[in-house]
Amino acid sequence: MNPFKTLEKLLDDPAGLMVTRSAEGLGQTGLLGYFAGTLGFFVYLRMFSAVPPGALSFCVVLLFVLGANFVFASMMHLFMDMTGAGGSAARLFLAFGCSDLLLSLLVPLAFFAKLGYVNAFLALCLCFLLVIYARVRLVRRLYPVSTAKALLAVWLPYAGLSAFFFTAFTYSMVWLVWLVV
Repeated sequence: MNPFKTLEKLLDDPAGLMVTRSAEGLGQTGLLGYFAGTLGFFVYLRMFSAVPPGALSFCVVLLFVLGANFVFASMMHLFMDMTGAGGSAARLFLAFGCSDLLLSLLVPLAFFAKLGYVNAFLALCLCFLLVIYARVRLVRRLYPVSTAKALLAVWLPYAGLSAFFFTAFTYSMVWLVWLVV
């Protein structure tokens, strides 16, 4: 199936695409979404000189995005399975790729930020909030749960990652003070 037809079907009748035994075209569309979203994010970072140029640098960012989304999708699926909601982890991972298509909006927002019309950090936060909203909607469609449970499932991996980095930062600060004293 054409990726654009799959996106059209995902927007028009998401329940029909998610309920069928084989989600035809969702794999191609999800991987295309990961590629296009990562390319948009990479161009955004490159315009502000946050990453080095080159194809190898893009491949590293793409592998990081794929790995992080794989871990996040598996954690969400595990949470949903533990709470009794049935669904598919593979479809969740591929649906997240469809939501990552929204990250390609960062390219025009970066141009506006470079011209001074929009704050760059605000544009980045707005785009990521849009992706989070799309993921909550997709989790609601894929698993028969309420909006609150879908929001909790989407935010749990991010909260866990934040807690891990906060703990590592606190430990490193204590270790640094211990070295100085």
